[in-house]
Amino acid sequence: MDFDNLLNRIMNSDPNIRHSIITDIEGNILVTSHREGVRNYLSSEETAASLKRAAIAWKARKELSPKIGKGLYAVAAFEKITRMTFPLEEDNLIFVSLGSDTVRTELHGGGQKQIVEHILNILSRDPTKA
Repeated sequence: MDFDNLLNRIMNSDPNIRHSIITDIEGNILVTSHREGVRNYLSSEETAASLKRAAIAWKARKELSPKIGKGLYAVAAFEKITRMTFPLEEDNLIFVSLGSDTVRTELHGGGQKQIVEHILNILSRDPTKA
């Protein structure tokens, strides 16, 4: 899979997406894309530690999948950003960060629900949905 192309499609899907990252299942960064002109709130070390914690949480959710079904995404909302986590195949995760309502760069861009739906459509690899 072409991770760079995938992140470009995700970043281009909505102007409120600040940052997107693909990691392995352990949370190790493989590819990253950052919107030009947007400042990170966390240092690279803080980002790496946060991704590792999120990957651990995702693995815990995966253990429940025989009972509740495969995880589709998770959302963590903060005052300044909202971070969404999506599984990518069996061994990777995609993290997408977007501005909260108060720091949106484009008020005509999609809201959280529209962004989630669009990313799920991109990940489905169904060209009629993306």
